[in-house]
Amino acid sequence: MSLENSANALSAVLISLVVIAYAFDAIVDRLNLKHSELPVPEKFADLYDAEKRQKSLSYEKAKYGFGVIEGVITTVVTVLALAFGWAGALDSFVRGYSTNEVVVSVAFFLALGLISTVAGLPFSIYRTFVIEAKFDFNTTTPLTFITDKLKGLVISGVLIGLLLGALASLYQVLGTNFWFAGWVTFTLFSLAMFAWGTTVITPLFNKLTILPDGELRDAIVAYCTSQGYEIGRLFVMDGSKRSTKANAYFAGIGRAKTIVLFDTLIEKLTTEEVVAVLAHEVGHYKRKHIFTMLYMSAFQTFLLLGLLGVALNFDAISLALGGDVASFHLGALGFLLLLTPLDMVISMISMAYSRAKEFDADEFSTSTYPGPHLRSGLAKISIDALSNLNPHPLWVKIHATHPPLMQRLEALDVANGVEQGS
Repeated sequence: MSLENSANALSAVLISLVVIAYAFDAIVDRLNLKHSELPVPEKFADLYDAEKRQKSLSYEKAKYGFGVIEGVITTVVTVLALAFGWAGALDSFVRGYSTNEVVVSVAFFLALGLISTVAGLPFSIYRTFVIEAKFDFNTTTPLTFITDKLKGLVISGVLIGLLLGALASLYQVLGTNFWFAGWVTFTLFSLAMFAWGTTVITPLFNKLTILPDGELRDAIVAYCTSQGYEIGRLFVMDGSKRSTKANAYFAGIGRAKTIVLFDTLIEKLTTEEVVAVLAHEVGHYKRKHIFTMLYMSAFQTFLLLGLLGVALNFDAISLALGGDVASFHLGALGFLLLLTPLDMVISMISMAYSRAKEFDADEFSTSTYPGPHLRSGLAKISIDALSNLNPHPLWVKIHATHPPLMQRLEALDVANGVEQGS
């Protein structure tokens, strides 16, 4: 088969993959919506009162309806881009300003990111200022929204530009054997972002304040001391600047380990519930989940970059996107599209592992900070966010990093020796 015929066949395959992926996601999302309407087991019937239960279902329908529109438009545009070689046209445009392959690759991806961000603005605006506002979640002002987008473009442009510039440079020097050096570079970059991203990047968007002295800090220090956990950096973040939803997260390793509590979490939960949620985050560290997730991520990157090294041997991938010549950036973009089925399998494995570790962290919390506090805290967080109590099992397998609320509460009831009902 000639190179041109191979490129045409690959183009048809790419279009087919995009359409099939959309159709599959659409079916799963529809199943998820219908599943959300199933009755809640009697044991959990008191989580939502009738009014809030209806509001939760309305929230799911609103997100689903908007997702259908966004998905159709995105899929149509992607298919048109593949059919008419728009990526190749962008490549030709960039080449009009530079003959340096590294510069061309970086400029191509930055331009593609800018186009995607601008094209996605109407969806982002509607999601933030219509759907989230309608259900009383949005606290983002138009000025904050605009500055967030501008800061995001600049920061992501710098970081992605540096990383892709390094990978493209390695490719120019080492050819398709670049992948191992690229993996080392990517892994070091990821570790740096995980270790210091919270204290370097987050303050550009949110205010991080050291948790002040008082009842909550005393309770947290007492708990961490009891577990032999060096508290590291404990911040309160002004999450209320953008949303009323509550959250907390762990980041960093070693001396850089950091726990961030949203101010909305502290506002909505009791002191005991906040400590129990923090104990869950400490559980991720004590049970080595952080390190195993980093190892898994490094292995996935190793696998994907190894496959990319193989894929870049085939010039037809670049030509299938409309390119006149083979290039690192067109080959990488085409590879990512071809990878869709494998990426879904890898994602499902990763999601399953993540959900298992969430159960484990819950168990750690309830075994080291006894009482119903984690259970009540998780329920408050989820119910306040109008979470779907009945997500479809297939949707959970594909999309959920955390187990559904009712499954977590069931597991906590077992751990706490609560008698199981219907």
